[in-house]
Amino acid sequence: MRRCREYITANFAAALCAILFLQPESSPMKRRSNTAALEWVAIIGAVASIGLLVFNIVSYSSVRERMPAGMIIAGVPVGGLTPADAQAELARVYSTPIELHYREAVFTLDPAQISFRLDTEVMLARADTYRTESSFWGGFWDYLWQQPGKVVEVNLTAEYSQEQLRDYLKDIAARYDSPPAPGQGDSVALTFGAGQPGYSLDIDSSAAVIDLALRQPTNRRAALTLIEDTAARPTLTQLEQVIGDYLKFREFNGVASIVVIDMNSGQELRINSDIAFTGMSVMKIPIVIQTYWLWDTEPPQETLGEIAEAVLESSNFNANLLLTDLGEGSALRGAQLLTEHMKQLGLQNTFMAKAFDQDTPVQPILTPANQRADFNTQPDPYIQTTVSDIASLLVMLHECASTGGGPLAVVFPGKITQSECQIILSFLAQNQTGVQIDGGVPEGIKVAHKEGLSDNAYGDAAIIFSPAGDYVIVEYIWTPEYLNWEYGAPLMADISRAVYNYFNQLPSSGQ
Repeated sequence: MRRCREYITANFAAALCAILFLQPESSPMKRRSNTAALEWVAIIGAVASIGLLVFNIVSYSSVRERMPAGMIIAGVPVGGLTPADAQAELARVYSTPIELHYREAVFTLDPAQISFRLDTEVMLARADTYRTESSFWGGFWDYLWQQPGKVVEVNLTAEYSQEQLRDYLKDIAARYDSPPAPGQGDSVALTFGAGQPGYSLDIDSSAAVIDLALRQPTNRRAALTLIEDTAARPTLTQLEQVIGDYLKFREFNGVASIVVIDMNSGQELRINSDIAFTGMSVMKIPIVIQTYWLWDTEPPQETLGEIAEAVLESSNFNANLLLTDLGEGSALRGAQLLTEHMKQLGLQNTFMAKAFDQDTPVQPILTPANQRADFNTQPDPYIQTTVSDIASLLVMLHECASTGGGPLAVVFPGKITQSECQIILSFLAQNQTGVQIDGGVPEGIKVAHKEGLSDNAYGDAAIIFSPAGDYVIVEYIWTPEYLNWEYGAPLMADISRAVYNYFNQLPSSGQ
């Protein structure tokens, strides 16, 4: 059509020019004839021009009924389309499903699922306003000269059900959310895997992301917002399983009594924790605590030397000297007072009926632990404890040293101070043996402990100050026959190593 108009206009102009300028000079008669011809040509040209003008006006009127060139509604180009075609195009574009990503999972959301609805009436009315408010003749002039239409954009107007979207996201969360998984323990390497993080859908944030995708004519996809939960630490049940499997692997045929307490969370692992054992040199921990109970001021140097000998050299003689001071000249009375104080602290299975290596005949003490019929470690009838009691005492000592509070401060107000508890821990931390519990902890880690042994039983009680947090561990093992050091000490160290790796998540070699 454009070429047709250009052709007619160009040829008419050429003919007119030829008549006006290319005619040779002639007689008056010929000039009158030429004038008449020129008039007819002018008339024909005028009629043709008017016809062409009318034709273009009619054509433009038809075009004007359509969307103006350059019209964009909700990001969709609709220039030149009828309102009905524009509405259909908008519906096609915005009914396209949204592609959603949840980690590796990909699925689609049909806008109809959440009652998504375009308000095409409003958008088309706004678009029509741009058309009707523009000048007819200005638009006609642009049409004649084939000027590109001015870009006009109409914003999206739509609505959907927020409630249905949230229900949809809740269903996605129920199907795809995963809790963190703890790492698995290795009873041979005595280590624990790192575990797997968990993921949960952030519904509010994901709803906002989907809202944005719903309003896009292209690239209709969205990555859902996830909350990553750090990998779960192996459970204490898994630690117990690793220890149990390890003891089977080592063909241990005796009684293993173990308590582990997380000082951060308070969680506990107890394995045969209320079985009576010979107290052994582990009982020097309550003896040192009672020594500081006795002295209202810093103990004299002589007493401090006796404490060091009792803890670092495991001297029964010096421990008895401390009991003698406690009993005001009587080691027996000192042992009895210690027993009374343990009961006041709630430690019903810990007692010293008499001092170490003392021959004085005394009445054995009956406790819930040594009256059990299911286990019998043949404990010394005069000096006994359980791992449960000793672990509780270490927890009290740790709390006293950390905060100045706890049962030691409550039961013995003003008698055992925070600084004294810290001094006691410093003595225990100097006891670097490199075996039993200490042997299972990496070098450089603070271990405050006291160990003990007899012919067929070993014991060790410790507070470990590890990078991942402090914990208490108490181990006692007993066998019916003589307990060989080359077997028993590494066994206790390996159990300690498993516990340390549990808290500090050292990955197994297979990870």
